[in-house]
Amino acid sequence: MSQIQKTCIAAFGIFFVCMAWMLPAAEAHASQPNVVVFLLDDLGYADVGFQGFEASAQVHTPNIDRLAASGTSFTNGYVAFSTCGPSRASLMTGRSGSRFGFEENDAVLPAEEITIPELLKPLGYRSAALGKWHLGIGKGQMPTDRGFDYYWGDISAPKDYFMRKLDDPPSWNDGSESAREYGRYVTDAYTDEAVQFIKRSKDKPFFVYIAYNAPHSPFRVYETLVQRVVEARPQWAPVYERMKSQTTHKPNKPFPAYDFGTFMAEGLDQDILRLCYLGMLLAADDGIGKVLDTLEEQGLRENTLIFFMSDNGAAITRTNALGGVNLPLRDGKGTCFDGGVRVPFVMSWPGMIDQGAKSDLLISSMDILPTALGLAGGKLPADRVYDGVDVMPHLRSKDPYAARDTLFFRRDRRKDWAVRVGDYKWIIDNYKIKSDEGALFNIKSQPAEAEDLAERFPDQLQSIRKKYLEAILPTLVELQAPSENQEE
Repeated sequence: MSQIQKTCIAAFGIFFVCMAWMLPAAEAHASQPNVVVFLLDDLGYADVGFQGFEASAQVHTPNIDRLAASGTSFTNGYVAFSTCGPSRASLMTGRSGSRFGFEENDAVLPAEEITIPELLKPLGYRSAALGKWHLGIGKGQMPTDRGFDYYWGDISAPKDYFMRKLDDPPSWNDGSESAREYGRYVTDAYTDEAVQFIKRSKDKPFFVYIAYNAPHSPFRVYETLVQRVVEARPQWAPVYERMKSQTTHKPNKPFPAYDFGTFMAEGLDQDILRLCYLGMLLAADDGIGKVLDTLEEQGLRENTLIFFMSDNGAAITRTNALGGVNLPLRDGKGTCFDGGVRVPFVMSWPGMIDQGAKSDLLISSMDILPTALGLAGGKLPADRVYDGVDVMPHLRSKDPYAARDTLFFRRDRRKDWAVRVGDYKWIIDNYKIKSDEGALFNIKSQPAEAEDLAERFPDQLQSIRKKYLEAILPTLVELQAPSENQEE
């Protein structure tokens, strides 16, 4: 055998050894789906087109509807809390914030709680958080301290929609105005940062958490967005004309940047406020479309599981008073009624999740962690109780309670509690339920929670109440007195 032949054989040997080493890693990546979470802020239950309610016809959400058409939407989709911070803490940990003392917006995510990116990182995932955090801003509390490889958001200038304090994100640093669809608008900045992270990370599995501020107040929107809502929904044209005449609370800041600075004032024009809200929502919808397009262009869509939801229901003090509509559900943000905790909810993964389907499965934002972890090949830590479940095995079930039959909600400082078991929900609300025993509703037959069934079904009420007192309450943290001036 010549030296050349020996060299060739050795080279081929090295090649096949390398291939044998690389193949499992490639297969592991192919079997680990990317995970993207879109979280909107204070979005009304009716305020996306795919919901099909009367108020849904007022909105323009083509890309959110496109996402729903590519996957399954859930009529029983819930979050763990009806306010921003606790809801996000529960999503990020797969556990109710009541288990670790995070029930109000002034809390901080405890260091001992384990987040989604912290569990995915050892499995080879890269992760990014873009947008609103609301889980702490001190030392050791930032997203990059809690497992994320990358973060860009507005922690130091919350809800700075027109980026008056925020610097441009890195994705805009090339000086190109083309990246800014409407001007300097933070919703676009979150989207563009997410897109760049996806492109940088396409060769590894990734977890991307995009937490838009929209459509949370304050109501600040560009005229081009409002015009597009009016073009798609002409019934808003008269409102748009009134809006142009009112411009803004700052005379030197007319359109194209509309700032509804007096949204809490007496006698405000409710329709103008809602039109602002719909324009802000459209900017988030555009961002969702841009991320979907990027996943498709990069050849990643078939291996990407997407979640879409709101952090809680719309903020309402009276019908439409803060832009959003939760109907047909009762009440809204801040309460344990379904209007506060039941949200538009979509899962999409082409080829793996039914497309254009509606499911009655009882599902929660807390399910994101165990579902993503299971798909990535990991296991839940055994040293704590998880309220989320891996829903993948149950998605095609016709049984709405195949994954679970119980969810609980609590705001102990306000002495508000609720437990849903099957179709029934027991609730105590010190402001709106007169009975010390609470009220009982059938959520399936009466989603508006209008008729108290406690007297008709006392055994059902006591059964749920007993389950809460004996099985759930002892596992929750006892909280201290409330602090004042908490941001909702």
